[in-house]
Amino acid sequence: MSSKYICLIGLLALSVCMATAFAQDSSLRVVGAGTVQVPADTVIIAVSAQNESENATIAAARNSELLDRAQESMIAAGAEEEEIMPDRSKGYMTSRKLICNTVNNTTTCRDMVANVVAERMIIRLKSSDQNQTQKVIDAAESVGAEAVIWGYALSDSSQAISEARKKALDDAKARAEDYASSFGFNLSSTMQIEEPTYPEIEMGPTYSWYMPRSLHHMFGMHPFERMDRFFEDDYIPEGMAEVTAYVSVTYKVTPA
Repeated sequence: MSSKYICLIGLLALSVCMATAFAQDSSLRVVGAGTVQVPADTVIIAVSAQNESENATIAAARNSELLDRAQESMIAAGAEEEEIMPDRSKGYMTSRKLICNTVNNTTTCRDMVANVVAERMIIRLKSSDQNQTQKVIDAAESVGAEAVIWGYALSDSSQAISEARKKALDDAKARAEDYASSFGFNLSSTMQIEEPTYPEIEMGPTYSWYMPRSLHHMFGMHPFERMDRFFEDDYIPEGMAEVTAYVSVTYKVTPA
């Protein structure tokens, strides 16, 4: 028997062994997703003051004094000092008006300059209690400031992420069992679990229509356009956080 023929027989035997090994150790990889909704634990409140004066410096000083009083009032209502962001945003706008008066058929006009000055501070109130949130808002408004809820946040997402991952694993297993049975296999042990991306966290909408005109322009938003979310299938209620986790799982499968 020639050495070439012996070599071919050896390669054929190796191929049969490899095919048998692959049949015995077949695997199935699937991706699962899991979503949970939990109450947000942080409320973002914007407190602002606005003044109009011919003297912009005086108007700015009045705003700062008003926000200082609002801060004291909110702390007295239960807000923590560290929940109030130290940096405040300020904005200025100047308008000119021509004011004319007619007395004894004589008209006199004067050019009047008006400075509109605004100042805003942000409070990240760590609370899911709506009554406490409203109490802090009322405290700010009691001194003359304007206070609105800008949104919500989830500062501690560990438990929600854990629950979402468990749901994602259950989803992956259900998909794998469905795929395996469709191709005549039985699902065996789990071989590998990966998390292809970090869990996503989305917050529920804010229903307050108040938003600075600059932000409306920046994001191209319109109050009534935001109402579309009421009719979406993936609607997230106000004050809720939605956490979605993804897992990639490889299972060992065996012939049925």
